[in-house]
Amino acid sequence: MPFLTSLTTLTSLTLSHLSPSHSLTLSLSHSLTLSPSRNMQSPFRKILYGALIIFCAVFTAFIFYNGRQKSNLPELKPRQGTLAKAPEWATTQANVNKLIHELEAKPNDARTLLMLSKEFMQEGRITGDYAYYNKASLDLIGRVLAKDAGNFEAICLKSMVYLSQHRFSEGRDVAMEALRVNPYNSFVYGLLCDANVELGNYDEAVKMADKMVTIRPDIRSYSRVSYVREIFGDMPGAIQAIQMAISAGYPGQEDTEWARMVLAHLYEDTNQWEKAKEQYQIALSERPDYPFALAGMGRIAQYQKDYPAAIQYLEKARNIMSDVAFLEQLSELYRLNNQPKEAEESARITLNALLADNITAQKNKDLGHYSDMELANLYLQQNDATKALEHARTEHARRPQNIDACETLAWVLYRNGQATEALPYAETALRTGSQHPERLVKMGVVLSASGKTTEGKDLISKGLSLKPYMDTSLVTIAKPFIGQ
Repeated sequence: MPFLTSLTTLTSLTLSHLSPSHSLTLSLSHSLTLSPSRNMQSPFRKILYGALIIFCAVFTAFIFYNGRQKSNLPELKPRQGTLAKAPEWATTQANVNKLIHELEAKPNDARTLLMLSKEFMQEGRITGDYAYYNKASLDLIGRVLAKDAGNFEAICLKSMVYLSQHRFSEGRDVAMEALRVNPYNSFVYGLLCDANVELGNYDEAVKMADKMVTIRPDIRSYSRVSYVREIFGDMPGAIQAIQMAISAGYPGQEDTEWARMVLAHLYEDTNQWEKAKEQYQIALSERPDYPFALAGMGRIAQYQKDYPAAIQYLEKARNIMSDVAFLEQLSELYRLNNQPKEAEESARITLNALLADNITAQKNKDLGHYSDMELANLYLQQNDATKALEHARTEHARRPQNIDACETLAWVLYRNGQATEALPYAETALRTGSQHPERLVKMGVVLSASGKTTEGKDLISKGLSLKPYMDTSLVTIAKPFIGQ
């Protein structure tokens, strides 16, 4: 009897907080245990009593299990290698552990769920493990929206994850929901700027960037202003705005150093690679082994035709973060350095990763992200123009007004020997006046091959003057069109 008494007492203490009905059931069994009547000695009463005890034990186990299932939280994955030594890693772990501990006490606290979601989103950005952390964030956000469908912050974060997964139309639609909830918050205008840029609605993106910077001039809003200025070909204005963004941030923080990467890219695209190199070096001093800065230093070495040094930088960046761009760049560097086996292996790994991500997104959009444009470019790099065209068309169908998608489709069509069909897409790719050097050269080739020789030649010459150290294979294709 002592064992049965302690069991039902424990059950009552544990579950008395759940609901009146649970407490009623357990108080009944508790009274039976503590005050058994003489009649309980009858066989029937013994059977009834035993059944009640078993029922309570099973019910307790069910509630415990179900509670764990409902409060089950995604975990912070251990970092590997250099990322595990990053100065913010200890802080990230402490923050996540604190939030999880708080959620164990209050599983449905919206503020805590969203704070944990943001921690996971930032961790995905730092580690490159977007598939895991985007899904984890969406699960947490979904728990908040299930209780409060109008939670402004949750709606914004959901839009942000969708944009990260290249679900641009969905991301815009969700951001519009947030705008209806609160039209006075700068963050939602940043989301709408990003979504409209990706969908090719550039005039609307400008309006959203202007609205954002008016409400709150900070690193995020200045970054958006820089990007839309770049899209419309205002390179000095883009440089000025991103410098303001860097000044508004804290040196060493990931968002500040990312803004510095944007500045360095702008310098690369305006024939100022020395200034670009300086920015990469600053980033590495403020945030040691920042993989995007390492990749940038690799590009600088590539421009100087120091391929072994470039490979070292890119291999180090790749070992820190498996970013597709690093792997693509490595494939090209191995080829330039006469390492065909390594080039083939790097391309194979990249291709498999992109295909897996793309297939996953088609099956479950919360887990993967669409990567058709990256696949089109990679297949083209491997001289498989047929497969490149398949993915380029898919990407273009998803966002037909986006200048990057149009440029990709035009270039792939040209490489398939379909220059005439490529022409309208090339003209759409050029419609904003973008001064991106590679775009000017590629679209110049398409225009020249389609009979618009004067206009095409001017574009090629302009692109090569802006970035004379661009990819040698592209230069080789382009030079015959300007008589070189």
